Amino acid sequence: MSFFTGIISSLLSRFSILQKFKPRSLLSKLMISHSVVVIITLLVMGLFLTYQIENYFFGAREIELTGQARDVAYLLEQDFYEDDIEEVQKTAKTLALSLDVKIRVLDDGGELLTVISPEEEDEEEGEGEGYADSSEGVGLEDSEIDHVLEGNMYTKKVYGPHMQRLLVAAPIEGNNQDGGSSEETGEDKVPPIKGLVTLSAPLWGVEETISQISKLIFYSGLIGALAAGLLAFSLAKKMTSPLQKISRAALDMASGDFRQKINQDTDDEIGDLARTFNYSVKQVEKTIEEQKRLEEFRRQLVANVSHELRAPLSSMRGFAELMLDGLIKEEEKEKYLKIILDNSIHLSRLVEDLMDLSRLESGHVNLNFESLDPLEPARLSVESIMPQGNEKGIRLNLHAEENLPALKADQSRLHEILINLLENAIDYSPPGEQVNLNLYYEKGHLVYEVVDRGKGIPAEDLDYVWERFYKVDKSRRRTEKGSGLGLAITRQLVEMHQGRVEAESKPGKGSTFRVYLPVQP
Repeated sequence: MSFFTGIISSLLSRFSILQKFKPRSLLSKLMISHSVVVIITLLVMGLFLTYQIENYFFGAREIELTGQARDVAYLLEQDFYEDDIEEVQKTAKTLALSLDVKIRVLDDGGELLTVISPEEEDEEEGEGEGYADSSEGVGLEDSEIDHVLEGNMYTKKVYGPHMQRLLVAAPIEGNNQDGGSSEETGEDKVPPIKGLVTLSAPLWGVEETISQISKLIFYSGLIGALAAGLLAFSLAKKMTSPLQKISRAALDMASGDFRQKINQDTDDEIGDLARTFNYSVKQVEKTIEEQKRLEEFRRQLVANVSHELRAPLSSMRGFAELMLDGLIKEEEKEKYLKIILDNSIHLSRLVEDLMDLSRLESGHVNLNFESLDPLEPARLSVESIMPQGNEKGIRLNLHAEENLPALKADQSRLHEILINLLENAIDYSPPGEQVNLNLYYEKGHLVYEVVDRGKGIPAEDLDYVWERFYKVDKSRRRTEKGSGLGLAITRQLVEMHQGRVEAESKPGKGSTFRVYLPVQP
């Protein structure tokens, strides 16, 4: 016990130093926490085991010495009865040497008769008066002597300057010569107490055994603490490693690098954190890419709008200045005023299309879905665009399958989709050709297909025809009525109907535009 007590005292004396040490990293905090828990657990277990072992050995030694004290007292009874002090001394010496214990014999008055110690064979018998061994500072108090002389056993530990001793005192009873029971009272006679004998044995053997066991427990605990420390380091490293990766990845994100991903396949909170971080990185990356795309779109939009506005505005300004300066003949003014009017109509339509496209992309347009006969919007659109086709000498045809399923759509917006496709086909078809609008069912979708016989679109341009202001023929001047936004608006409206668009073309043979809309469930 004292071995562990010294260790605890040493740890407590250094507690103020430990308080000044404040770990900063999570790894060091986890290591210190695990180490403190393990050390405290081992110390508590060591103290408990040492206490139990000490009680066991002391209890076993006490039982042994108590039995020996009773035997010695019994063997001295006859000598006391015969009042043979010399024989008492001889018997006590023989027993002390054979049992390897220190024996003291006192009479019924508490006076010391003899002291026999195997450790001091030359000790003189009867040295000193009264029962007190001043050389060791051990013995029985007067009250304790009286207690034993009353016929009781007594045990205690006595402490000397060099070692502890276990002392057991036993009364020496006189012989009951009369024997039997009292004729007057009918009770057994109690033998008189003639003296007492004390047996004391050093506990250095027990203490040495306990000390060795304590050291063994300590070294075992030390090895266990080291093993636990290594395990704690491994676990702490495993726990903090993904956190360090997340920290480094966060710093990389701050510098604009979103390629870092945390590989953590565990199902615990750390794994959830890693997956959440990866998802956040992916979303941030998408957001930044979208911002870049929008910024590029804004830049291109400004450039395209500026380009689209520059030509008609320059034309209108130029003709207006010429008329104001009187440089245009009176009979030609009507022609130039018509050009100015057409350019203003073109600008007005461009502005309206830009506003429509802006509302569509911002989600501020709500569609009024209703169940429709898919043929009705197609027939209405062909009839509406027929005058424009006739003006250019282009024949419009409508072909539809029979027994088509119902369509859930916004009728006005579907009409706008078909008008944009038909206008685009008429604009890019030479006079005398025809434009076909085909309607059929395919794999859960109703397909509106617009086919022209124009000059077609190069393969490298097909993926871009749905973009704003995109020109297939870079040298071609846009018609007066076209805004360059019709196909972009068409794609947005189709996507709002949960549909899709596609285009295919063969240069010199014409183009085909298809709109796929899901049928009513």
